[in-house]
Amino acid sequence: MAQTHTRSNGKSVALLTAISFSLVSLTGCFNTYHVTPEEFAKLQVPEEVPASVATTDGGKVLVDRETNIYVRSVGGRRYPVTPFNFKMSSSQLVASDRDTLMPLNDVGSYEVDLFNETNTIILISVGVLAVAGLIVVTAISAGTKTFGSE
Repeated sequence: MAQTHTRSNGKSVALLTAISFSLVSLTGCFNTYHVTPEEFAKLQVPEEVPASVATTDGGKVLVDRETNIYVRSVGGRRYPVTPFNFKMSSSQLVASDRDTLMPLNDVGSYEVDLFNETNTIILISVGVLAVAGLIVVTAISAGTKTFGSE
């Protein structure tokens, strides 16, 4: 009798890997904090670097020259802004190095992204474990191959 080996174990591991990566990727490797326009305006001039700004949920975040900050339009598009290198007037935001000129009425939110070490470690660990699991499942389910015999 001939044995048939199904590849369902390999497919299951691949599916679980894809789902795991998707779940961790939703949160990404960054935490996004929302700040008020007044707090965001503090990031125009490098009076003190890093600068501490209050988040809308009552926390504090430190922003340095390498921190990713953004404005999100009312329509949902995200525009990067370079910390300490933009101007906000009473009516518009100008980020000349990013070719952004936006009326403040068009800004829906002000955001600061900070690197999230925990999620990054989890993402890398899940990836390594998934690859190791796929290798083990493949090795176990591969069976023995012989040539020339039927």
